[in-house]
Amino acid sequence: MKKLLGILLMGAAMLVRAEDSGSAVLDRMRAIAEQDNMCVYSICEIKDGVSRNIDIVPSSHCHNSYSVTKAFVVTALGILEDRGLLSVDDPVYPIFADKFPEGFDEKWKKVKISDVMRHMVGFEYGFLDIDCEDILSYGTDDFLSIVLSKPLKYEPGTVSVYSDAAYYLLSRVVTEKSGKRLDDFLIEEVLVPLQFREYAFSKCPYGYPIGATGLYISTADMAKLGQLYLQNGVYNGKRILTEEFVRKALGQFEFLPTGDGGFAKAGMLGQYLYINPVDNRVIAIHSYNGDLGKLMSALKEE
Repeated sequence: MKKLLGILLMGAAMLVRAEDSGSAVLDRMRAIAEQDNMCVYSICEIKDGVSRNIDIVPSSHCHNSYSVTKAFVVTALGILEDRGLLSVDDPVYPIFADKFPEGFDEKWKKVKISDVMRHMVGFEYGFLDIDCEDILSYGTDDFLSIVLSKPLKYEPGTVSVYSDAAYYLLSRVVTEKSGKRLDDFLIEEVLVPLQFREYAFSKCPYGYPIGATGLYISTADMAKLGQLYLQNGVYNGKRILTEEFVRKALGQFEFLPTGDGGFAKAGMLGQYLYINPVDNRVIAIHSYNGDLGKLMSALKEE
């Protein structure tokens, strides 16, 4: 009987060790998620170059990263700028001059690519919310036509109004400047070099990736994008972005300061990519309405 009890206790100990992620931060995040019954699918931490991943709620391998997708669009634009194919200070109008409708709002001629990246086109709040709206309510399924025919409420570059429409437009900018659709460009220039395992893109009825949302990837692969920025544009010894663009992107284009020396991009339903150069850490989260603030409080206990 004692021998059997010893075997059972040994098995229990092995089970506990198997659940130990090797990261105190990840273990605290798991405890927070389980205590609050959060629907957190998986979390990945890359600390000092070592990647660790935990799965909490059983789910598929890839998830919609929602607005974290926008960070990939920023990356594509950074590559194009580094190659001299565009400047983020270029005006948008010449790129689509033959696609604007008659009688379009003349304020469009003042819009720069950087305005679009910072959600400062001049759109009113709620315009073309791709994840929530019935697009056919606009009377057409041509997303580009919907965007370019929209009168602007504000002067470009003056007011920030978060917008999916902006990043669909940037998806089309990538195509116009590279000759490739956003998905093909990202696969070749980012996803393959970063060794992503699986990926899929949501597209508009005309076959162009949405850009604002709809990139399906694993949590571990999402973290790799953060590692690219943490390493100043280099991954596995290959330079993908210039240091200058990385400095420009962090704090200005989608990656916003978190107040602790880090930067982060969040998705609408609990997706999160956190980069902190101060302690050499990246954290990626896929969840469904997980309390990101509470999960990230696990860092404060270090």
